[in-house]
Amino acid sequence: MRKQTSNKNESVRNYITSRIEQHIYNEGQVIESESRLCEILNVSRMTVRKALDELVSEGVVYKEKGRGTFVSKKPKYAEFRFGAGGFTQEAKKRGMTPFTKDATLDLIEADEQIAKSMNIPLHEKVWKVTRIRCTDDTPIIYVEEYYLYSQCPDLTIDIVSQSIYEHLEKKGISFSFLDQKLEAVSCTSDIAKKLGIKKGHPLIKMSLIIYMKNGTVFNCGTEYYRTDKYTLIQSVYSGDV
Repeated sequence: MRKQTSNKNESVRNYITSRIEQHIYNEGQVIESESRLCEILNVSRMTVRKALDELVSEGVVYKEKGRGTFVSKKPKYAEFRFGAGGFTQEAKKRGMTPFTKDATLDLIEADEQIAKSMNIPLHEKVWKVTRIRCTDDTPIIYVEEYYLYSQCPDLTIDIVSQSIYEHLEKKGISFSFLDQKLEAVSCTSDIAKKLGIKKGHPLIKMSLIIYMKNGTVFNCGTEYYRTDKYTLIQSVYSGDV
């Protein structure tokens, strides 16, 4: 019985994903209702809901209350420069000794802004991480970021205090794409205390949404870089638009 349910669940997933691949469903388009999918695929409402919930958690579709289920927007597919190692690997390449201090880890429910950025349901569980990334003895970056709890329920403060991406890479979770927005900002008094600099110091604010290879949004956040101690380097790869 379990095998049969699994096969039916997979048939719903395959029906939806294949229609997306064939551009029968396009970005932002509403798909058939749950009842209509039950009729088309001859499966129960429970099976359809389970398959849709899985596709929502993977970022393939999203739901809007009272409106239906929609096809998610695909990422822009600009390749992530630093791969799974992020700041840790890049700092090591530059001959620096990276470390983290003042890390915090809290399990929270996604508010409207987080849910929208990560393309997940409102109130879904996410990890909130804050930390200060340093090279040698100097604070370089203040980070506030969010991770899907469903993909990494085993995060600990020890992992957060080292390299989250290196930990996830060992679990077979890797990242390939991101959307990023860079802004020049003046340091607030709160961040100035964290980075050991004066209020008004110039910073680069980097807002990130990071995707897995299948287009699932896994991580989003904001990073504040000291411009006097660290130079940002970005590689841009061409590809089909």
